[in-house]
Amino acid sequence: MASDTVAFVKMQGAGNDFVVVDNRDYGFSGAELSVAAEAWCSRRYGVGADGLLALAPPRSSAADYRMGYWNADGSRATMCGNGARCLFRFARCRGVGGGSALAFETDAGLYRAVQPGSAPDTVRLFVPDVTDVRPQFQLEGPVPDAIRTLTFVHSGTEHLVATVDDLAAAKVTKWGRQLRHDAGVQPAGANVNFLELGPGRGVRVRTYEKGVEAETPACGTGVLAAAVVAERTRSASTARAVPVRTRGGDLRVGHAPTDRGEERYLEGPAVVVFRGKVQPPSASPRTASARRGDASRRGRD
Repeated sequence: MASDTVAFVKMQGAGNDFVVVDNRDYGFSGAELSVAAEAWCSRRYGVGADGLLALAPPRSSAADYRMGYWNADGSRATMCGNGARCLFRFARCRGVGGGSALAFETDAGLYRAVQPGSAPDTVRLFVPDVTDVRPQFQLEGPVPDAIRTLTFVHSGTEHLVATVDDLAAAKVTKWGRQLRHDAGVQPAGANVNFLELGPGRGVRVRTYEKGVEAETPACGTGVLAAAVVAERTRSASTARAVPVRTRGGDLRVGHAPTDRGEERYLEGPAVVVFRGKVQPPSASPRTASARRGDASRRGRD
């Protein structure tokens, strides 16, 4: 569908921010959305965001819609927990589905989400069982001495969870970039989550995200991965939720009874920031090179 402008909504979940479009209206291809992500997500030349979310028609009758997600560098991502909550709220505002819960397809499988209680800014995302957990994960390159344990977790996308004693002292950008590019996690790479186990059940997490190539305020699937590692490290019961503090805000990982049995969930904010219009996707060399320049300069420590 040809259009002079593209309507979007800027949203954020715990500071993880997104440009959100209803691709049912435009029918952009994956290649076009990749170009759009790189242009629109630029914080100097575009709207500014960690990624682009696209609402699309479902491919099966089991889902109400399909979620597409592209990182700020234009790369396709299989799943984004904070983005999934935001797209759920966007879909509901666009009149998708008839019930309180919506099911949606992602590149990582089928997910469901609900709005618990009456707070419109809070979304509970039910997630599949996290079965790919590899403790004492070995990389090919050196690991900083401050990292006590390293675990690989696939919680919708690839994650390394690095436990540390002092999260504030962790060199997230330097260490995250090093571990994210280690040959042991290629070719997909991995997000790198630095986890500090606090008193009680609470944990604190900081994340270096591939595709953004910088620390982000929060990462939903990273929070999920960190909570799984925290549960295993403490040999804790999963009956109570794990509160997770990120730089962008607080989230919760827990279990709740549903019509499908006991399911794990990721719960947190999904907030509308503003609405606007942008130019349609275009392969602008200036924008692309500028975005890569931003990424290479951001957050050095």
